[in-house]
Amino acid sequence: MLQKILIATGDSSEAHQIFETGLLLAEKLGAKIAILHVLHPVPTSLELVGNSSLMGISPIANDLNIQQSPTEGQDYERQGTERLQLYAKQAQNRQVPAEILQNFGESGRVICDTARDLAAELIVIGSHQKSRLSEMLLGSTSSYVLHHAPCSVMVVREY
Repeated sequence: MLQKILIATGDSSEAHQIFETGLLLAEKLGAKIAILHVLHPVPTSLELVGNSSLMGISPIANDLNIQQSPTEGQDYERQGTERLQLYAKQAQNRQVPAEILQNFGESGRVICDTARDLAAELIVIGSHQKSRLSEMLLGSTSSYVLHHAPCSVMVVREY
């Protein structure tokens, strides 16, 4: 029987669906949950530009996103914390013990490290419908987690 489930949520419109799936599972199994949101210290918006070094395509960071003001970063962090607190309250209302975590770093690595640190037995994560080219060039958080997680992984498809 599962004792601890790590629910990795993000900023997408489907994040609540991922949370709800993990919460329902925890509710049915009598498990505790940890709800994780990963903040990126470096902007994740990338654009493709011509570059002969990589078959004509190379991802580079958009200058507008790099020059994000400290206030915008603080707002992003605050919004993440508020969302996590809302999720924790929903879990509490359904008698599911929950803790919230918000960490900085590369999403896949932070999710796997957090699962290891918490001795989670299951990770619930979403999967965006990326194009194959985008996934090949930029990677996929869910793919990274599937290959590096210290426990089982449940992928909730986002459409």
